[in-house]
Amino acid sequence: MFGTAFPSSDLVSSSFGVATIATLATALLALIGLSWVSERWRVPVALSGVALLASGFFYFEASQTWLATQQMTAGPRYVGWFVVQPLQVASVFFFACIAGPVPVGVFWRITAAAILMVLTRYLGDGGIFNPTLGVLLSMAFWLYILGEMYFGAMNDAVRKSSGPIRLGYFWIRLIMTIGWAILPILHFVDVVIGAGHQHSIIVLYTLADFVNLITVSMIVLAVAGKERF
Repeated sequence: MFGTAFPSSDLVSSSFGVATIATLATALLALIGLSWVSERWRVPVALSGVALLASGFFYFEASQTWLATQQMTAGPRYVGWFVVQPLQVASVFFFACIAGPVPVGVFWRITAAAILMVLTRYLGDGGIFNPTLGVLLSMAFWLYILGEMYFGAMNDAVRKSSGPIRLGYFWIRLIMTIGWAILPILHFVDVVIGAGHQHSIIVLYTLADFVNLITVSMIVLAVAGKERF
C-alpha cells in the first residue's frame, strides 16, 4: 500500500490508508494497555484490541485491492464485520459485567444477534434473498441488541455502578445507536436502491468505523485506565 503512489484526490485510497494506520495503532495501544489495566478489565480491553486488529488487517487488504483494481464491493467488508461486530458486542457485555452480575444468556443472545445482523445483510447483498428483507432483518437484530443494552440486565448492572462506568456505557450505547444506524442506511442505498458501491459510499463506510470501532474501543480503555489510576 505505502509503496504505491496515489493522488490526493483519491479519497478512497486516503480513507483506507488512514483507517489501516488508525485501527492498527489503536489495536496496539489497547493490547499494550492489557499490561496496566486491572485484571478484571482485561477481557473487554482484549476483545476491543482484537476487533481493532481484525479491522486493520481488513483495511490493509482492501487498500491493496483498491490500488490494484480501483474497484470495491461491500463483499470484503462482510469478512471484517463477521469478526469485528460480534467481538464488539462481546466487549460491551464484559464491560457491563464489571459493573455487576449479568446472566451469561445475555452474552449468547447478543453475540448471536450480532452475527445474524451481519449475515442477513450479506444474504440480501448477495441476492440469496430479497435485499429489502435483508435490511429489515438486520435492523431487527440490531434493535434487539439495543433493547438488551437499554432495558436488559446489562443496563440494570451499569445503573448501580460508579460514575466512570456509567458514563462510558452511556457513550458506547449512544454510538451503537446512532453510529451503527449508518450501516443499514448505506446498505439500503447501495443494494436496495441500486446506487452501487460508489466512492462516497466506500468513504462513508470507512468513516463510520472510526466512530463505531475506534471510539468505542478507546472508551473501554479509558474507563479501565481511570479505575487503575
